[in-house]
Amino acid sequence: MKRVLLIVLAVLFTTGVALADPAADGAKALSVRTFQLKYKTADRATAVIKSLLSADGSMSIQPKANSLVVTDHPDNIKAVSAAINDFDAAPRNVRLNVRLVSAGHAEVAPRPVEELKDIARSFAMMGYNSLESLGSANVESHEGENGSITLADGYRADFKFGEYDAASDSVELTDFRISKLQNDQLTEIYKTTLNLKIGQTVVLAVKRPKGQRALSVAFVARH
Repeated sequence: MKRVLLIVLAVLFTTGVALADPAADGAKALSVRTFQLKYKTADRATAVIKSLLSADGSMSIQPKANSLVVTDHPDNIKAVSAAINDFDAAPRNVRLNVRLVSAGHAEVAPRPVEELKDIARSFAMMGYNSLESLGSANVESHEGENGSITLADGYRADFKFGEYDAASDSVELTDFRISKLQNDQLTEIYKTTLNLKIGQTVVLAVKRPKGQRALSVAFVARH
């Protein structure tokens, strides 16, 4: 009787192991999915999904098709799909206001003109209490597009909008250049690249000419 019982237990144990193996294999199963990007580049999408992949996951870029091939567990694939859908959005509309300012220091600070009151404190922190507007302009464009603004006294601003970053609520302004037309010659005065947080004014000291006053620029980007 004991011998029969041992045989039955052995059979049940073996069956239990056999039933458990398919479940274990299922947990380790990998899926492959190709994501075709419409608006953004596939290589930039890799940075978005890298942290979502498991230790078993992998991805490869198909540059000509602008697609991303992802291999991972089904749950990870779902997370990757959601992230790419958020990332691959149509280019956002961006508005940029640029103000060119001549800034200096006066023994007796004059009252700032109305259009510069909101940035007077920023200039005061840089040691300037005398402000003069050299012109301002607005431009509306989209991510990835170039922009150009003509200001007063022969000044001109050229730039390119980068991609909007939802995590920081900011947009990159690449190759921003201030130039001035003198004797029919456009001379570059200043060039930079910066990230602009939407709705936040950024003031930069561009250049201090031979005199006491400095040429500065104030930016603010909005959707």
